[in-house]
Amino acid sequence: MDYGWVALIALAVGLVGGYAGIAGAPFIIFALLTFLDYSQHSAQGTVLAMMIGPMTLLPVIYGRDIVKRRWQAILIAIITYMVFSFAGASIAYLFNSQILRMIFGAMIIVVGIIYIVFSIRNHSSGNKKTQEKALTPASMILAGSVMGFVGGIVGIGAGILLIPYLTIVKKIEQKEAQTMSLAILLPPVSLGAVLRYGLMANDIIWSVAGIMLVAYILSSGFGYKLNTRHHNTILRNVLGILLISTGIVNIIMSTRI
Repeated sequence: MDYGWVALIALAVGLVGGYAGIAGAPFIIFALLTFLDYSQHSAQGTVLAMMIGPMTLLPVIYGRDIVKRRWQAILIAIITYMVFSFAGASIAYLFNSQILRMIFGAMIIVVGIIYIVFSIRNHSSGNKKTQEKALTPASMILAGSVMGFVGGIVGIGAGILLIPYLTIVKKIEQKEAQTMSLAILLPPVSLGAVLRYGLMANDIIWSVAGIMLVAYILSSGFGYKLNTRHHNTILRNVLGILLISTGIVNIIMSTRI
């Protein structure tokens, strides 16, 4: 096991994740699959196990004012994510590694397209102020449930789905949405999925999850700090292109398993 490469992957993704407000799980999973020859279930389970730890601790500390203001909505999403992640993980075990890799690829292609559309819409609206919509308990239950279910199936975190929802549908300011996303990842939201991947199927490599957790914590805080100084429209477009490319490669490679 090459722990050095594992740490390097997590450091790089943590930097981007802290900047963009996402966990970056699709890129870690892709790296584990492509360069370290993990199975799809093992890659997803190991990343979800990393998410049990306080991986977004530093960004949440830096954005604590936003977290205090939005704590009720964040708490609802945490609880529903935790519950529904077990259901999603159970669905993942209905498929073999090849089919699950295709599903993973298709899912992140869709998310990549959403990110590009999201970026275009934000750019076209310019600095126009829009009326923020209320984050009702029902809306956050729905968001947390979808995130948990999809996260359990394909091993991804909250932000990559939550940020477009909050900014496009709910008209929440970008920085606020990113901080909320990172705050949802602070507690062990993936616990339900980890119970399925780890205790029931033994598809988690705990040492790798631990190393990635430490590396991610170290770099994500720096990425979050950088976000306060730069406009991230270009980054969203790049993330969208990378997600689509990663998804296509995964689908192609799944046909060779």
